[in-house]
Amino acid sequence: MPTNPLPPAPAGSTEIEIDRGRISRLAALFPAAARPLDGVVPGLTGLAVAEAAFTSFTYSLALAYNEVETFTIAEARRLGDDAERIRDTVTLSAAAWRHAEDAGTPRIG
Repeated sequence: MPTNPLPPAPAGSTEIEIDRGRISRLAALFPAAARPLDGVVPGLTGLAVAEAAFTSFTYSLALAYNEVETFTIAEARRLGDDAERIRDTVTLSAAAWRHAEDAGTPRIG
């Protein structure tokens, strides 16, 4: 099981501190985390089984297999979409905190 590449967030403080660097590093890790999903859909699609290859006795099994295959492909696509949405949300959060801190920083000039 891989270890968490980010150190744990500080705990026990009564103040909330936003670690923008940590958020940005987390967003940067998402492409590598989602990479295994990239090959899943093409691999599953390549496993398609033609019903004609089955005898009449196993025809119902072929149909069941194809239904499972269809569900699995749809689920893999959904997980990939979820990973992209999470990455985008984390990236936007880091940018929003950066802009909020920049807007609240006193300027001399």
